[in-house]
Amino acid sequence: MQDNFAYLLPFIMFTFGVVFLGLQAIGFRPGRYWGLGYILGAAGFALPMVLPEGFDLFGALLADFLFLAAFVLYGHALLVQFGAPTYVRVRLGAAIAAYLVVCFFILVQPNLRNELATSDMGLALLLAPSIFLVRRKIRNLMDKVLLAAASLVVAETLMRVGIFLWFTTGSSPESVGAYFTSDYSYLAQFTASICGFLMALSVLGSAIADVIEQHRLEADHDPLTGLLNRRGFDLSAPDFRLTPLPSGAVLICDIDHFKSVNDRFGHATGDRVIIALASLLKETLPASAKVARFGGEEFVAYVPDMPAAQLAILANMVRSAFAARNWSEGPFPVHITSSFGISAIALGDHSIHDAISRADGFLYRAKEAGRNQVVQEGLALLGVTPAASLKVVAS
Repeated sequence: MQDNFAYLLPFIMFTFGVVFLGLQAIGFRPGRYWGLGYILGAAGFALPMVLPEGFDLFGALLADFLFLAAFVLYGHALLVQFGAPTYVRVRLGAAIAAYLVVCFFILVQPNLRNELATSDMGLALLLAPSIFLVRRKIRNLMDKVLLAAASLVVAETLMRVGIFLWFTTGSSPESVGAYFTSDYSYLAQFTASICGFLMALSVLGSAIADVIEQHRLEADHDPLTGLLNRRGFDLSAPDFRLTPLPSGAVLICDIDHFKSVNDRFGHATGDRVIIALASLLKETLPASAKVARFGGEEFVAYVPDMPAAQLAILANMVRSAFAARNWSEGPFPVHITSSFGISAIALGDHSIHDAISRADGFLYRAKEAGRNQVVQEGLALLGVTPAASLKVVAS
């Protein structure tokens, strides 16, 4: 049974490694580190089966190197996956120090007991700091499961080292040999393998959750500006079937004579103008605002619990800053403005789109009145109205 298990374990770990490398190709960035780590771990477990007799010394050195490298990669994968600082030099320095101590007990002062204990202790200490660094960056249930599985690997490794040292004495090879032929040794190896298997499954689950979340974000956000798109806005909008009715106000705006910008200077320049207005909206509106690009140069925002008059003041700040922007540093020396319509959520609205429809009517009035204005409930607020014929004026 032990022989079958010894053959099966490297195969399972290698399979997980290949799967993780494949997940990297579909957007799971730490997949390369998890994949290489599990492949190196599989190689470490397979080494005794492939090395010929007489290579025990070389096999011990290589196996310890492979396991330490695998745990360095596990720790690095955790840090990358959770967006934590990687401290590559510090962690590599710790791994090299651990390996040098292991080499000392293999080459200089041979002691199998100390070699095995030092190697396993080094594995636990290489993974534990990464777990500590990412503990506050958990985003979902699968992240919790992954962190729990990694913690279990560390705890099991430390417990196994403690029990191994308890059951063996000094440098006695007889006590070490007796330990490794015992049923408990097999049980400890089996438990360690189960913990590694559980960590691999949790990595797989967390990876799938990350990829799904990434694709969901891409589906709900505009790739040019990073704002919500129409679908994302509708999903984040309040439910008007609830009681009481959601409160707040909506804003709709667009860039005046934007077609002239695209026609005269190209779509790349037009994209820069769109990004500039989107950035002003994100910077000026409160964090609670749901800001979306509905298409082309048109933007919509819903700000909960804010009166229309206050939102109109913020909109005018955006309008003023956008109109004052100096585009001469770019490829086109022009003056570009924007127009805004504001409406409050009102009794009788069946959805957010009822308020947007009213705000769109006020935006149309701003256009009729000469553009570069903020109109709330049909009144121009603080706008500077240029002559309507000056659509895009050269400076």
